Amino acid sequence: MPLDTYLAWMRNDALPVWLDIGFDRDRGLFYEKLHLDGTPDARADLRSRVQARQIYTYAHAALLGFTPADIGLERAKQAADRLHALAWSPDGRPGWVHCLKADGSIADDRRDLYDHAFVLLGLTWLAKATGEARYAGWVEETLDYIDRELTSFHEGWKESDRDELPRRQNPHMHLLEASLALFETTGDTRHLTRADAIVSLFDRHFFDCKAGLLREFFGRDWEQDERYGSHRVEAGHHMEWCWLLRRHSRYRDLDVDCISARLFAAACELGLDGGSGFLVDETDDQGKILAARRRLWPQTEYLRTLIEQGSSLGDPTLMVAAHDLADRLLATYLAQTPHGTWRDQFDLAGTPVADHIPASSLYHLFTAAVQAHHFLSQL
Repeated sequence: MPLDTYLAWMRNDALPVWLDIGFDRDRGLFYEKLHLDGTPDARADLRSRVQARQIYTYAHAALLGFTPADIGLERAKQAADRLHALAWSPDGRPGWVHCLKADGSIADDRRDLYDHAFVLLGLTWLAKATGEARYAGWVEETLDYIDRELTSFHEGWKESDRDELPRRQNPHMHLLEASLALFETTGDTRHLTRADAIVSLFDRHFFDCKAGLLREFFGRDWEQDERYGSHRVEAGHHMEWCWLLRRHSRYRDLDVDCISARLFAAACELGLDGGSGFLVDETDDQGKILAARRRLWPQTEYLRTLIEQGSSLGDPTLMVAAHDLADRLLATYLAQTPHGTWRDQFDLAGTPVADHIPASSLYHLFTAAVQAHHFLSQL
C-alpha cells in the first residue's frame, strides 16, 4: 500500500540520509539545506527553527524506533547543546535569536515566536527521549521568556520582540502544537491551559465563521483588513488546524467534526489545483491564486489530515484519498532526486522550480509519516 511505502521511505531513506549527509559533524549542527545534487550547503545561514525541527524529528523518531536511538539521539543532543550555546542569549538578552551565520555568529537577533514554538517542540521531545533534566530546564527558560516578553496586551502573543504588523496566526498555531506536546509528554495541565487559550483565539479571531475559512494576517487588535493581507489564504494551514483541533479535542471532550469539516472543505475549495490534485501555496479568499506554485509542505499537511480525518470519522473514502496522495507524492516530490531527499517546489505546470533542498521540510514529511504509522499499526 502507498502509505506503507511512504513510511518505509521515511525510515529507510530520508531519516538516515539527513542524519548523515544533513549533519555537520564539525559544527555539531544540522545543515540548513542541501544543493540540488544532494551535497550540503555549508555557507547557508542557520535558522534556530530548523535546528529545532531536526532535533524534534530525531528525538521522536528514536522513541518510535524509526532510527537507532544511539546515533539519532546523539546527533539531536549535539545540535541542542550547540544551539543553546550559540543562539540562546548570545548578546546578553534572553531568548533565542532567529538566525546564525555559518560561523556561529548572529545573523539576525530577532526573537521570533515561531522560532520559540519550535524550540519548545524540539526540546520537549528531546527531554522525553533522553530523560536529561537540562533540556526540560531549557524548556522552562523558553516558556519564561515567552510569558515575560512576548505576551501581548492585545490578546495572544507578540509574533516577535519587534512587535511588528501584521499579526499572524501561524506562530500561535505552532505554539499550540508545542503546548499539546508539552502536555502529552509531561501531563502538566498548565500546558493544556495554554492550548485552550490558543484554541480560543482560533474561535474568536483566526477562523472567519462567516466566510468559512482561516485568516492568516490581522491588525494589532486582530481586525481584518486587506492592508494587513487578511484576504490571503493558505490551504496548508487549514489542514494543520484541522489536525491540531482534533488533537486538542481529545483532552477537552469537544466535538470538532463540524469545524474540521469546514476547514478541510475550505482548503480543498480554495487551494486544490484541479490539474495536479495538489494544494497551491496561497490564494485569496475567493480562490484566486496569489502564488503560482505548490511547495511540498502543504501536501504533507494534506496527507496527515486525510489520515486523521479518515480514521477519526471512519470514512473509507478519505483513506483511499490518503493512499492516492501518498502514491502521487512518491511519484513526484520524492522522485528523481538524490537519495532520501525531495523536490520542494513545483510551478502549476508541474515543472520543478526549487533551487535547493531545504532541511525544514523533513519535519513536515516526518509528521505525516508518524500519522501513517499510528494508523497502520491499528490495522
